[in-house]
Amino acid sequence: MARMAVEDRRHALVDAAVRVIARDGVAGATTRAVVAEAGMSLASLHYAFPSRDHLLEAVIARVTAQERRAAEAGLLPLEGAPAGTDPRSLEEVVRDGLERYVELLAADPERERALLEVALYAMRVPGQRAALVAQYDVYREAACASLTTAARTTGSRWTVPLDDAARALVMMTDGLTTTWLADRDTAAALRSARFAARSVAALAEPDDVAPDPDREDVGAH
Repeated sequence: MARMAVEDRRHALVDAAVRVIARDGVAGATTRAVVAEAGMSLASLHYAFPSRDHLLEAVIARVTAQERRAAEAGLLPLEGAPAGTDPRSLEEVVRDGLERYVELLAADPERERALLEVALYAMRVPGQRAALVAQYDVYREAACASLTTAARTTGSRWTVPLDDAARALVMMTDGLTTTWLADRDTAAALRSARFAARSVAALAEPDDVAPDPDREDVGAH
């Protein structure tokens, strides 16, 4: 194949590994299977990654980063909306975000299957638990950021610790993901997303004081 920059080669190998993991699981993602999927030689893989474990770490980093971007995009307010001026209710903001998440899930199930396989692998393999914890830390951080923004732009405040609300949201999106991967019923997933939005919004109340975007404690009650 044509000569590739090392970074481009890494990207291509990670993309190939995601496809193999989604199809055959982590156990099936041998170095030979990955290079065959990428149309490269074993030497190319070892030039880009010192070992298979390094390749799997790159897969986790890539897919987790994609999940974070999807999560953060999911609960964005209307573009340019100042604090307290989003015409939607908090429930509507969360509902719109979760519905967008379901649409992204349905559009790219391969990525979600790979992510689930990697998580199960980390649970089973000694020494990999830290990677799994870090993966879910990223999800909670993204949920905290999204919920803080949603509360600020709708003039709401959380009546429970923000970390607890974020953890609940992560659990809901996890459930949406695994259930959809099992039954591929997008209409049902969208209905569940609306139920979840109602539950999340019930953890907040209107903020009597106009929210200040520079306040560090907004949404952290």
